[in-house]
Amino acid sequence: MRPWFLVAFCLFAGACINTSVERLDHAIRPARSPDSVAFFVEKPSRPYTVIAVIQSNGKSVFDSFDDIRKVMVDEAAKLGGDAVLLGPESTDTNFLLIGTAMVQSDTKTLTAEVIVFDQPPRHLGNP
Repeated sequence: MRPWFLVAFCLFAGACINTSVERLDHAIRPARSPDSVAFFVEKPSRPYTVIAVIQSNGKSVFDSFDDIRKVMVDEAAKLGGDAVLLGPESTDTNFLLIGTAMVQSDTKTLTAEVIVFDQPPRHLGNP
C-alpha cells in the first residue's frame, strides 16, 4: 500500500485510533458494559487497584479526544475495569507533503489507567 494512500484513507475514514494495553494484573474479570465504566480526571477518593495502562493515539484530524476516551472506556470494559483514570491530553503537530500540497497532521495522545475499586473488608457476623 502506498504511504500517501494510507494517509488519505486515515484522513477521510476517521478510524485511525491506535491503542495499546499493558496489563498489570492478570486476574480474569468478567467484561462489563462500557456504559458502566466511569472516567476520572483526578484520582478518586475510594481505594482502588490499577489493573492496566492504556495508551491511545488518534492519527486522523477527525479523531477527537472524545473519540479516544470512548475507545479507552471500551477497552477498560473488556478488562472488567470499574473506571478509567485519564492522564493529560497531548497533541503533536506534523506537516506532510502530499504531492504538491502541505497537509497538517495532528497526533492526539492520551494515556489512562484502568482501575478496579477495592472492596471494603467484610466484618464477621455481617452477611
